Amino acid sequence: MVLDAVEKVEAKRILEIGCGSGIVSLALACRNIEVVAVDISMEACRNTLTNFKRNRLQGVVHVVNGDLAAAFRDGVGFDIVVSNPPYLPVEQSSSEHLSWAAGKDASFSRRLLENVLPLMSDTCMLFLVQSSLSDLDGLKRTLEEKGFMVEEASCRSFFFEKIILFKIFRGPSSP
Repeated sequence: MVLDAVEKVEAKRILEIGCGSGIVSLALACRNIEVVAVDISMEACRNTLTNFKRNRLQGVVHVVNGDLAAAFRDGVGFDIVVSNPPYLPVEQSSSEHLSWAAGKDASFSRRLLENVLPLMSDTCMLFLVQSSLSDLDGLKRTLEEKGFMVEEASCRSFFFEKIILFKIFRGPSSP
């Protein structure tokens, strides 16, 4: 879903938060887009770098081992931010892996937004994957209160949930 969404947009510089193997970043780099790929997992960063080197794209991509967007200062200048973060509403524990457990209160998504929203210019878009099992109404309300518009870019249904890709962008300024 993320790949389909970003293939339709024009961008010069994209931030991917939670790059994993780097597949999204790799697809973007193939389009000559500058990509900054971030992951808290050193193993994910190594996998991303390995995949870029195998595809001879290491000059187009920057890989950062870090927590969300905490390594970047406000106004750093991305056209698009993409993230397929942990989104299932269960607490992280020794039996629940941090790559998919987002906290029962959507704490991971809230922390991600606190990190990302200050980086977004008036023209920047955030593509964010979420589960219908999460508090989507609360997420939308929080974003709208902060002046952002939220649209469903795509959706895939499974037998117990929907996986939704949201397109988030700044709304029109208030007079």
